[in-house]
Amino acid sequence: MKIRKVKNYIILITVFFSWVNNVNANIIINEVQINPTGERFLELYNGGDSSVNLTDWYIQRKTVSGSKFISLVSKTNFKGKSIDANDYFLISRSYMSNADIVYGNLTLTESNIIQLKNSSQAVIDKIGWGDVNDCGDTCAPNPTN
Repeated sequence: MKIRKVKNYIILITVFFSWVNNVNANIIINEVQINPTGERFLELYNGGDSSVNLTDWYIQRKTVSGSKFISLVSKTNFKGKSIDANDYFLISRSYMSNADIVYGNLTLTESNIIQLKNSSQAVIDKIGWGDVNDCGDTCAPNPTN
């Protein structure tokens, strides 16, 4: 009888975490503006049917000269924040009337990869532009002419 209860708990936990992952998977990096510098922003979008608590989420970036991802917007900025279903979440460098987070150190350049991570450190979405790549050791070396 105890084994049956354990199996039931495992099934319940599996269903719960599957649902949580589905909610997280609906958050995307919707838009990025890098110029002019004072008007930089990142916009997230929740295409899901439920509000998502962003506490302990964070955003990292990798530059063309960087060998790894570094912090762009830390967990402390997302504490107590959430994004409603079918709604936007704006992170801006300077004050904008609809900004959810104003972060004066929002550093974005012509070649970046931005990744959004949830509280479990899973990459939820990633976007890149310019000459930066994200293939790690699997990239072919750049030809030198």
